[in-house]
Amino acid sequence: MTTKMQKKKPVDILQQLAKQTFNEAWKYLDKKKLTKKEKISLLNLVHTSYYLWQQVPAHTSTHTSISLWQISRAYAHIGDGANALLFAEENIQLCKTEKPDGFYTAYAYESAARAHIVSGNKTKAAAQIKHALKAIQTTKEKHLDSFHKDMEALKAIL
Repeated sequence: MTTKMQKKKPVDILQQLAKQTFNEAWKYLDKKKLTKKEKISLLNLVHTSYYLWQQVPAHTSTHTSISLWQISRAYAHIGDGANALLFAEENIQLCKTEKPDGFYTAYAYESAARAHIVSGNKTKAAAQIKHALKAIQTTKEKHLDSFHKDMEALKAIL
């Protein structure tokens, strides 16, 4: 008797695990306060998801951008502005060279704004929010409620 996992190709399993670890991370990102163990689990999940996506032959720059955004968000969530900014800047650079949909570029800037807020630099955060709002104008995405809520939440902190 074989299980579903055994029937899948190794690439399918990698993609499934990449998605699973990405989604699992939200259990921690949705919590206001994390314990030390939860912070470690969160970071392990986001880095694992990124690594697994890189192993999927059909991965795209969009997958990479989403992963970098989530890693940056995780570091900001645990209060590590320096690492949050490191991954946000990597994502912004990726978006400048690979030119994904404006939605992903906007969220790259959103994560940079969040990193600057965590680091206490509201001036740089405000500049990143402006970049995000400019980038979102080029998106093909129709459902932008979450993006606009995120922007308003960041502006309220400033």
